[in-house]
Amino acid sequence: MGKRVLITGANGFVGSNLMSMLADTDIEIIPMVRKSINFKNEVIVDFCDLNFCKIVYSLPKVDAVIHLGAKVSFDVNSKNKFFVPNVLATGILANWAQKTGVYFVYTSTAIVCGVNNPHITVDSKLNPDTDYSYSKWLSEELIKMSGVKHVILRVGGIFGKNGPHHLGINKAIDNGFKGIVPNVLSSCGEKRNYIYVYDLAKLIAFCLKNEIEGIHMVAGSEIYTIHEMLETICNRLLHGKELMVPEGKAGNDQIIETSSILPRGMSFEEAIEHIIISS
Repeated sequence: MGKRVLITGANGFVGSNLMSMLADTDIEIIPMVRKSINFKNEVIVDFCDLNFCKIVYSLPKVDAVIHLGAKVSFDVNSKNKFFVPNVLATGILANWAQKTGVYFVYTSTAIVCGVNNPHITVDSKLNPDTDYSYSKWLSEELIKMSGVKHVILRVGGIFGKNGPHHLGINKAIDNGFKGIVPNVLSSCGEKRNYIYVYDLAKLIAFCLKNEIEGIHMVAGSEIYTIHEMLETICNRLLHGKELMVPEGKAGNDQIIETSSILPRGMSFEEAIEHIIISS
């Protein structure tokens, strides 16, 4: 018999891809969501619900928790907005997982090492310099303090179709399907190694299967400039329409040195092809 797994944020960008990936396996999924996705075992709850702790402790026995759900915002002076949904809810889930002896997968963010850090490794000094990254760092600490068997994945930028538009590449991909050429406001010479959402879902499934432990950096396997990624979008989604790039100085690079024990993902070109085929 397969594992039973609780997935928080199951209807989100990463969660929905993971749900699809696990659908044809022997894993029984219990999705935890704020709004119904019409799934037979779903648990509908808001992390800010005063009864959240009671609801968690009334859940059926599971073999693992994959905690993807979180509030994401880059507003300044917003620490209090993150406390309950990101920090307190994570602590409750980690404590429940520890008490019931289950494996805990947590998706954190690479920018706990600094939003402008050009080269992030697992040994980089912690510098959670935004309210959002501070909440994710606090959540990491609660997980470690709980004593639960866990893996913490510090993830970089995640791209794909219908991804959150705070990552400009996601907006460019979605606009590409609408025939809209990206509106470029800078030289786009910044280097990134974003990870394709499908690859991240596969990586999480790998951690689940092998019960990987510890803290691991997660990003794409290849490095590109923003300009190179936008050109690929124009070539494959916009039939080679020309990308108009103004002259100017490039911004900061941010390269994340991904863990050597985790599976490598697709190149950006391969990911765009995969998106086209899957659409």
